[in-house]
Amino acid sequence: MKHKKKLIIGGIIVIIIIVIIAIISLMTKSVSKTPFNTKGNISFSIDSNENISTLIDNLSNEGVINHSDLAKLDISMSGTKVRLTPGDYTIKGGVTLGQFLNILNEQNPNVIDVVIPEGYTVDQIATKLSKFGFGSQEEILKDIENYPLPQFIKKVNGKRYQLEGYLFPTTYKFTKGENINDIIQNMINMFVLGLNQSMKETGVKITPAQIETVVTKASIIQSEGKNFNDMKLISSVIDNRLKAGMPLQMDATVIYALGKHVDKVYDKDLKIDSPYNTYIHKGLPIGPICNPGEKAIEAALKSDNTNYLYYILNGNQKYFTNNYNDFLKEKSKIIK
Repeated sequence: MKHKKKLIIGGIIVIIIIVIIAIISLMTKSVSKTPFNTKGNISFSIDSNENISTLIDNLSNEGVINHSDLAKLDISMSGTKVRLTPGDYTIKGGVTLGQFLNILNEQNPNVIDVVIPEGYTVDQIATKLSKFGFGSQEEILKDIENYPLPQFIKKVNGKRYQLEGYLFPTTYKFTKGENINDIIQNMINMFVLGLNQSMKETGVKITPAQIETVVTKASIIQSEGKNFNDMKLISSVIDNRLKAGMPLQMDATVIYALGKHVDKVYDKDLKIDSPYNTYIHKGLPIGPICNPGEKAIEAALKSDNTNYLYYILNGNQKYFTNNYNDFLKEKSKIIK
């Protein structure tokens, strides 16, 4: 009889424990879904000695977070590791507890997202970096000019910037006050990764000695083309003109030679004496005219197989041909 009573009491205790655990689980789930008592923005600071527990307590003391003990319990039960970075934060109050923890792990107020668009020149990159506080444009350009060249980049006298073409365009996460040389190295590293990926995509492998030629060609393609299909066609025109011993006559090279952006290239511009001007110098220019993206590099590595020698790209209008007279007729339509 006593044994039976013990079993009943033990069973009741187990049931009570299960019920308590279930209640706590439901409560923590509720807190996990809506930990904050506001849907507006929440601003707070994290000190160097702070941990997730003290942060939750501080937010609770400020009346921002609901049921701090349950929130901490939920974090503990989830096993989520949280890395806190000192600084000032602003987040939306409508996030879940899990989203809040992810933000704490990912958002570093000292990290800046810097977007370098495809086709940016060294001058444009220096201007953009200066706007984010990494130094004046002049200082950044000087650092770029003095940066030790990687082995695959051979110094060529007459080039405007030796690193033109090798500062890869993408979105970077730079730290406030980061050394400009570290930024340059990061961009060169990304170029190497981008080039390797382009070779993988096309199945075309090149030697270090061929990199300059490919990047120079890709920089023209990037400057002239608007999408990948056009880029591959432009690449074929470049190949065909080089094979035929014709000057490339690419307007983008003239614009780079001018050293400033112009919306229209005039006849007088075509005569500028520059190793970048492909109207007066046969072959590729002396070096890249911008920093091409991955697709432009792919197009440079593997062009479409065409017999095109001329093209017109004007807004949504595009025209490719191997007949000079047809090219002139189409061009006259656009000029009108």
